[in-house]
Amino acid sequence: MNRRKEINEVFTPRKSDVNTEMYVQRPAHEKSLSRALKRDSHTLVFGESGNGKSWLYKKVLDAGGINYVVANCANASRIGSITQEICKAIISPGTVNKLGFSEEKAAEINAYFAKGGLKHTGNYEIEDDEPLLRAFKIFNEADSSKKIVVLDNLESIFSSTSLMSELADIVILLDDSRYSECNINILIVGIPNGVLQYFSQTKNVESVANRILEIQKVDGLNSGQVMEIIKKGFTQLQIPITGNTLIALSDHVHDITLGIAQRVHEYCEALAYEIEEDNWIYDKSLLNKADHQWLMQGLRQCYQVVEGNLNSRATAVARRNQVIFCLGKITAHQFESSDIDALIRKEFPTTVPATNMGLGSILTDLSSGDTPLIVKNDNANTYSVKDPRYLMCIKIMLYKDPSAEQVVKKKFSR
Repeated sequence: MNRRKEINEVFTPRKSDVNTEMYVQRPAHEKSLSRALKRDSHTLVFGESGNGKSWLYKKVLDAGGINYVVANCANASRIGSITQEICKAIISPGTVNKLGFSEEKAAEINAYFAKGGLKHTGNYEIEDDEPLLRAFKIFNEADSSKKIVVLDNLESIFSSTSLMSELADIVILLDDSRYSECNINILIVGIPNGVLQYFSQTKNVESVANRILEIQKVDGLNSGQVMEIIKKGFTQLQIPITGNTLIALSDHVHDITLGIAQRVHEYCEALAYEIEEDNWIYDKSLLNKADHQWLMQGLRQCYQVVEGNLNSRATAVARRNQVIFCLGKITAHQFESSDIDALIRKEFPTTVPATNMGLGSILTDLSSGDTPLIVKNDNANTYSVKDPRYLMCIKIMLYKDPSAEQVVKKKFSR
């Protein structure tokens, strides 16, 4: 029998490199990104944090045999320069300021730069080039194929006018013949979904927005993909689970994690440790323990925010708690007061009064204060949950007592 893997080898929520044995195919996104990268334009990949954007682009780039380097916008924000961060990503430390050298070809660009493959064997003069062009020429010398500079974590610079302006200039500059001959495109990756709109409001409206192709938003995993992660992981951990038991577990994990890939791995990791303590046999009674462990490990602050917004004292109806419970039932990104009204009438029919339920006042309260649960869009008179992690907590913390039609806060076993 094969060795049972360690749990942290299987479920890897914070692993930056692609975990090939656990990667779940995302055909639509992979096809869209692959086709975009073949075009002579730059590409934008966006989606909520933890949805697997990094694994997606690395999988597609590796599968396509495309040479790439990753520049981190968080570091660009720290040092105040996107150009400098790109140069650091392309060129080994200590190399960028050399005045004359030539490169010895290497089979793989990432190893070529990262592992010190640069050989000073000649006198390739580039002292007259500015730093970005200098770096691009070095990147291009490895081979003549298209190469990609990934700008990851765009959200780190999105609020910086100067750095976003620098990014716009770089995008436009890459059409200049001196730069375009290096055959390098940019892949922008991050959370913000208004990037093209942002550029459309700058002085470089057509010059920038028309050069960037936005692929579809990287959303959470669907229930089938969550099931695939659980099945792959449990197989490697030699945990027997099949049929309806697997389906029920997958539904639970998908529901409380919202299908966010990182959260799915986190939850499965917590559950796997509970199963290990139970002699590697899965039982649904372990879910309560796993819920608690997962909540306390990564969502403690969010738990406190949700708890602080619940009714501070017991009341006969506890309408505020009903509203918060119903937030966990909302599937759309934005909702109206009427959506909550409909859910309360469905979930708690005997508590609905003949007069107004006061939902407007409750929603206003929940969108106010230092730690609001929801955000109000005044222009459209709609609301949205401020942080998806609040939804995760609501789904774990609260349940409905059907006999009394009341919302109950779950008491964890430990």
